[in-house]
Amino acid sequence: MASLGPRARWGGAATLAVLAVALQVLQWRFDGGRAPFLVFSPCLVFAAAAFGHGPALLVFLTGLFAGVWMLDPHGTPPALEGSEPAAIGAYALLGLLSIYLGGLGRIYAGRALRAEQALADERVAQSEAQRDHLYHLLLQAPGFVVILRGPGHLIELTNTDFDALVGRTGLVGTPFATAVPELASGHLVAQLDAAFRGGTSYAARETPVHVGNGGSPAERLRYIDFALQPIAGDGPPAGVFLSGVDVSEARRAREALLLNEERLKDGLMAARMAVWEFDLVRDEVLFSDSAIVLFGASLETLRRPWHLVHPDDLPRLLEARAAAIARRGEYQMIVRARRADNGAAMWLDLRGRCIVGQDGGVHQLRGVTIDVTAREVAEQGLRAAERRKDEFLAMLAHELRNPLAPISAAATLLQRGIAQPAQVAMAAAIVARQASHLSRLVDDLLDAARISRGKIELVRHPFDLREAVRDALEQVQPLLDAKRHRLEAALPATPLGVDGDRARLTQVVANLLSNAIRFTAPGGNIGVTLHDDGGQAMLAVSDDGCGIPAELLPHVFGLFTQGERGADRSQGGLGIGLAIVSGMVALHGGSVRADSDGPGRGARFTVSLPAVALPDRPVTVTPAALPGKAMALLLVDDNRDAADTLAILLRGAGHHCEALYDAESALAAVRACRPDACILDIGLPGMDGYTLAREIRAIAGPHVVLFALSGYGRAEDKAKAAAAGFDRHFVKPVAPEELLGALTAAGACPPAANGPIGGTTA
Repeated sequence: MASLGPRARWGGAATLAVLAVALQVLQWRFDGGRAPFLVFSPCLVFAAAAFGHGPALLVFLTGLFAGVWMLDPHGTPPALEGSEPAAIGAYALLGLLSIYLGGLGRIYAGRALRAEQALADERVAQSEAQRDHLYHLLLQAPGFVVILRGPGHLIELTNTDFDALVGRTGLVGTPFATAVPELASGHLVAQLDAAFRGGTSYAARETPVHVGNGGSPAERLRYIDFALQPIAGDGPPAGVFLSGVDVSEARRAREALLLNEERLKDGLMAARMAVWEFDLVRDEVLFSDSAIVLFGASLETLRRPWHLVHPDDLPRLLEARAAAIARRGEYQMIVRARRADNGAAMWLDLRGRCIVGQDGGVHQLRGVTIDVTAREVAEQGLRAAERRKDEFLAMLAHELRNPLAPISAAATLLQRGIAQPAQVAMAAAIVARQASHLSRLVDDLLDAARISRGKIELVRHPFDLREAVRDALEQVQPLLDAKRHRLEAALPATPLGVDGDRARLTQVVANLLSNAIRFTAPGGNIGVTLHDDGGQAMLAVSDDGCGIPAELLPHVFGLFTQGERGADRSQGGLGIGLAIVSGMVALHGGSVRADSDGPGRGARFTVSLPAVALPDRPVTVTPAALPGKAMALLLVDDNRDAADTLAILLRGAGHHCEALYDAESALAAVRACRPDACILDIGLPGMDGYTLAREIRAIAGPHVVLFALSGYGRAEDKAKAAAAGFDRHFVKPVAPEELLGALTAAGACPPAANGPIGGTTA
């Protein structure tokens, strides 16, 4: 009541006085006025305390007059003697004392009330300050904050981060689902309902949402960590507190890190590399995951991988590591090792460096291990190929010098003019024989090159394989006789057909026989067998010669592969014969195998070819040979020796031959006197043989016969010669009989009547 106004206080005091008089009169009727001030005494205390001193005096005076009247209701003033004056005096004294005490109570009560009000005001102010502080904290929170109220989830508060996230402001008072439909998925709304009705919390990490209106979906994609908490009250939850953090950048950074790690892993795998750290204190190595594939072992097994290093290389590795630790530097070396799973040999490039600790000591090494097995194998192969190349060049020089020496000696004998007729014949035979040997060497080299490039052209037809074996035996018979070898040939009594190129298969058998003869000591034994084995024609060539070492056996069909030979190279050969055999047999759809029990125990080569049934041979009548006629020939070759010797040979066969050495002279001769045939070298200086052939055709017309001479015998060379107008193509050195036979055929059947003569000759 301290806050009552004056009117209210006086009115309250008057009301209290009237009420007290009424109560006192009621009491007077019962006790006859013996206690006329009983009711007013407590009312004075209340009035003084509630309304103040003035209103309390009003109640005091009212009580005084009411009490005096009650003492003498008939209007007689109280006497100074007796009990009335004492009662009145006591009332006055106690009344004034009550007013005083009530006033003091009012004063202290007012003070207490004001203090309590001040404390309440202070608490309210503090509460409001805290509320404002929390409000500003929510607005400035690192992440978005939304406060939702009621079952409709009306937005009561949003902070700046939420407004920035959704790209809109002024969302307060709007239902959450309406304000931000891109966030209000069915699942999130269900969780909001559950939090509001049941008081359950919810959290979700890296929830993908599309926010904003501009840009592509990828640009609007965000990843949000959500958390919602019911707002507790005295009763059910009043709302939901929704908070969240945009973790898009963190997720993208993590994805980029994972991508980089995957790329690093892929790079390590592609490079056959493993990264490692070696703890010197615990003597353990921690490898990257790529080491599992590299070594074929688990990372736990690889904590101590020293058992995988080759025993001969481990001391070198330990020494290099110790030296690097001593100087606090790096080390690098290549060691041999083995895989843990299958024991396969490996070559490892180890590179490590010391990690110096704060105490200045080396407690850890860090580095990489690279699998360089492929490189080392390739380098070893290159070194082996280089060695084989050097050996081949030495063998080639040896093989070329062998025939050149007797040819040179025979030429010297003939030049001095002291040879007797028998010696001249012997020299001529030597030159012819050694020239044939040189031709075979060149042919073998060309065949090996063609096989390696897949350029061999087979002329296939069904024939009796026995014929190829007999042809090969006839070719090598002089070699057999020279070394006094005993030959045992077991051929079937009936034909054994194969579909193939007879000349090439004859070459296969001849190469196998020549190989056996070369590596069998004089007087040794050589065997040839041929039989049908269930639809396969099986040809075997065996000998009791020097045999094949086990380490050479898998490579015996490789190009330029030969066993160890002495300095005299008595076996001869270029080391390409068996490579030609393997290539030719493969082209025919067959296989070849080499077997040997070791050095000094001979060797056996087995060829398997698909057998076929042979057709019946038609009866053919060989036409009588037509006598040749002398022809006017023009021979053009810039090699004077070759041109002059071939011209002498042609003149000796009865032809009229003029030898010229350049294209200009040849064209002049053709204009002056039309020859019957022209033999042209392709590699002429200035104008080549192809152009010269076209010029001669333009001058002499289609009747002139054109033969090409070339050191190249590829299919494209022959086709180019035919396109230039040549009737035949011969590869140097041309066999005299073949050239003379072609001239005889040209004289009997001119090209104007029957087109090109006889095709081309390799």
